[in-house]
Amino acid sequence: MKYWTVQTKNVLEILRKEGVYQPDFAKSRYLQRQAQLNVLYQLILESFNVLNGCNLPGLVFAFARTDGQQIYCIETIEEFQAFITSKKAVLNSLWNQLGAEDAAILELDVAADFNPVFIDLNDFQFLMPPVMPLPPYTPESVSRIINDIQHGVITRSEFPSDVIQAHLPNIEIKNVTGCYPLFSLD
Repeated sequence: MKYWTVQTKNVLEILRKEGVYQPDFAKSRYLQRQAQLNVLYQLILESFNVLNGCNLPGLVFAFARTDGQQIYCIETIEEFQAFITSKKAVLNSLWNQLGAEDAAILELDVAADFNPVFIDLNDFQFLMPPVMPLPPYTPESVSRIINDIQHGVITRSEFPSDVIQAHLPNIEIKNVTGCYPLFSLD
């Protein structure tokens, strides 16, 4: 399946030198700056590891899309840019943060032999502390989303963005089919 991820130039250098990038949440500068996210990241990592029978130290966050019925690949950089730009209201803050990191967009073709623990980006952002069940979310939404993560399923969000966050075990150079500059959402 095709995925898109935004990675720093440091990750690109690791890929060039070692051929594989294995994230480690314990070493993440982002999580060191945003320590309140550790519980959420650990929930996703532990769920991924249990569902896939592995013991990874971290995951790659990537993008896909949905129409509310199924998950779709985004086929080209032009399609990715149009989709991401059309979701500016959902992505603006995240995209600006990624842009501050001297990052690039990687196009990945990855064998679909694992559960990527898909989650709607709005649901992921809803679980970011402090969790406040404001409409359309309810206190029951927290349980639904956590249950979905732990079971590796995705159900329709109460507030769907149609931007899907996928989680990948690593990035192997053989799976990188394109590298593009980060674009503006304007």
